[in-house]
Amino acid sequence: MRAYTGPTLAGGTSTITCPSWCVTDHAYWEDKADDCFHQSDLVEIAVPRDRVMPGRLAPPAMGATLRLHSTDPTPAGAIVWLNNTEYKADGTELSLAGVDQLLTAVDSYRTGLVRLRGLLARIDAERR
Repeated sequence: MRAYTGPTLAGGTSTITCPSWCVTDHAYWEDKADDCFHQSDLVEIAVPRDRVMPGRLAPPAMGATLRLHSTDPTPAGAIVWLNNTEYKADGTELSLAGVDQLLTAVDSYRTGLVRLRGLLARIDAERR
């Protein structure tokens, strides 16, 4: 586990210990030791490039990170931050129950997408 010693909001100095999954460089961000977030690696899904304009980059459709405030010991202090736009500041905080609901929805979405893929493959084969 990594430790970070940095300034506090009150002007003092404090040391915090990062969870093993934290990838944040608190020193780089000059975080306040008593007011910062531990954050995991980003899990991201990106849509393929536009078929009409292949050079155009599509922003990631969705990204998620695990976050925990440095001084919040409660289970509610840990969340999954779900980015559902290209703007990383726009997002939704998900609790454990929220992530479970999202996974159920994603499973349903995947089932529908597989069905549409089958229809697309059939149409593609018919047109060749």
